[in-house]
Amino acid sequence: MSSFSAAARRVVRELRNCGLVLLLAFAATALHAQCPSPAPNSLDPNLIFKRPAPPKRAPGQEPLLPEAGFLSNTHYTSQFFGFGFDLPLTVEGHEIMLPVMPEKQHALLMLQYEKGDHNGYIQVTATDPSPGYEVNTPEKEQEELQRWAQSGHNFGGTLQFPVPAFMLRSGRFYSSTRHVGRNYAAQYWAGINNYMVKVVIRTNDKDFLRKARGLMEDAHFYCPQDDGTLIDEEGKPVKAEGAPYSGPTVPTFRVNAALRDEPGKNIPPGNTVDGVYRNPEVGLQYRLPPGWDVVPPDKSDPPPPQDESTLREYKFLHACSQTLLQIGPRLPVGVRGQPPGPSIVLRALDPTCLSIRTASSLTDKRAADEVAATLEQMGEFGAIDSDELMSIHGHLFMIFRGTMATSQRGEDLGQRMSQAIFATRYNKLLLMWSVTAPDAAALAQVPTSNILFDGSPPIELRASLLARR
Repeated sequence: MSSFSAAARRVVRELRNCGLVLLLAFAATALHAQCPSPAPNSLDPNLIFKRPAPPKRAPGQEPLLPEAGFLSNTHYTSQFFGFGFDLPLTVEGHEIMLPVMPEKQHALLMLQYEKGDHNGYIQVTATDPSPGYEVNTPEKEQEELQRWAQSGHNFGGTLQFPVPAFMLRSGRFYSSTRHVGRNYAAQYWAGINNYMVKVVIRTNDKDFLRKARGLMEDAHFYCPQDDGTLIDEEGKPVKAEGAPYSGPTVPTFRVNAALRDEPGKNIPPGNTVDGVYRNPEVGLQYRLPPGWDVVPPDKSDPPPPQDESTLREYKFLHACSQTLLQIGPRLPVGVRGQPPGPSIVLRALDPTCLSIRTASSLTDKRAADEVAATLEQMGEFGAIDSDELMSIHGHLFMIFRGTMATSQRGEDLGQRMSQAIFATRYNKLLLMWSVTAPDAAALAQVPTSNILFDGSPPIELRASLLARR
């Protein structure tokens, strides 16, 4: 599990350090977007081209996002931008999780491989239109077309008004290839609906580069419709391969919405009285282990990260979650400054806000792997080495094991603690008990005590886990 995250971090470092700006030279390929042609009477000088009105959406319904696509094990199709190509790598075993993207950027696809001395990756991204070239609403598009038609002359004459910005769709990929020694980089880019779409291929394997370039040359362009369907040059519907896919990280629209609305603040905090944490709105009770107390928030905890990308990830997590409880062994009166000891932190995450797909059955190992990768990427849950699924009294738990680095105020190097995370979906929330201790032996002795969900028998996490073994 840790290699999945390490690969993602290595890719991010490469992208930042190498600065893949490969626009020094390019060659246009013959990949043109083919949309149905206008009717023969389009030569009428008074004709105003009308786009079909987008379908009406229910209040609050999410629009089609730039990250929307379809992905099979061997093929990728962008539903939003209307292109598709076969992949030089299988998705299984090569899919990489990325950090959330900056405000106006979108991650569409990320695959990477390592085999012996050879390695490589393919990444597809898109950047929002430049100021003044944003995609207009249908009403503004129609108004712009009206002005365009009224200001121009007959077809064939000189236009007095520029072509509407939303029609600036190149419908082709341009490309550039560079290499330094044994390291190769190829970039394909296209302006689609005023977005800049880029496909970047980096590798030290000439065969991988040759295969990837060949597949990009065979890419297909389609005409996206406002209802999310795709049609070909003959106007026939296109059936995309694979399952719906929204990219290797949370879509930028959802991140921006979460940072704006902060739905995590609406999660009921609950309270602790006489050694029992109660949260009736969530339907949860948790009895603290004997001799343990609530640990108040430590104001000396490290401040939020200053790096822009990491800070955005941090704010996103906290906009979609709430720390409900933090407990530790009761210290003798007057004792302070003890080294980090056992602790339990209960968090509630909004999986919809975070775009997390949780496991739905004991066989849904892929979902557990995806959650583990997401938790690692968020940076506050340590390194996850393994995961498993377990059912306790009808509640499905995802169990993650790994390590967590902790530091005290004034320390440069933190202590590495052993950690186990017990996570279950309940009442639309992902409830997570993060149990940490100085080492694996101490972790095995941490009393997790009883969890009580409405209408269910008490659950003792550690005892259930030991009983299963």
